[in-house]
Amino acid sequence: MKSASRLVLGLSFGLLLLSMVCSCHRQAETPKPVAYFRIDLPEHSYRQVDTTLPFVFEQSEAAQLSIRPQKDGSYWVDLDYPTLNATFKITYMTMPRADSLRNKIIREEKMVKFHYQKADDVEYSVIQDPDSRLWGQIYDIAGKEVATPLMFWMTDSTHQFLRTTLYFNFAPNNDSLEPVIQYLRDDAMHFVNTFKWK
Repeated sequence: MKSASRLVLGLSFGLLLLSMVCSCHRQAETPKPVAYFRIDLPEHSYRQVDTTLPFVFEQSEAAQLSIRPQKDGSYWVDLDYPTLNATFKITYMTMPRADSLRNKIIREEKMVKFHYQKADDVEYSVIQDPDSRLWGQIYDIAGKEVATPLMFWMTDSTHQFLRTTLYFNFAPNNDSLEPVIQYLRDDAMHFVNTFKWK
């Protein structure tokens, strides 16, 4: 009986010693670096859009266009990117008074300043094409939690005004979305470069 209990005790001690030796040879586990899912972006391709809107432009093949005319003569237009879960919200309106342009520009500046609390930086670019009667401003708004990383407005300086804002249909993490934001910014610049008032 004593020899059986010594055997069990010896085996238990041997297994304990073996597990300690094996665990010493394992490499220490290290945390994996932060990474984001790979996002496959479609190739840029465009088509001419000529609708009942008072302007024409080239739209990305990856976007779906919806137009909602308003009773006051303005238009609400969405360029929706279903695969990227993003939308350009476009508002077109006329300016009935001479001081309307100034008021609209002040309103746009206030909208951009609203994002300052989350923004790391705001870069301004000017749109200026006198031959096409096109002037405006582009706002690139950088920051991890910025809701609208890109905004711009355009005008003919007398009668027409158009504002555009990029939204994602989820709470953004703009660090991981940077390739998508750049892709959509390229499309926005193509929109601006092919834009014409009717």
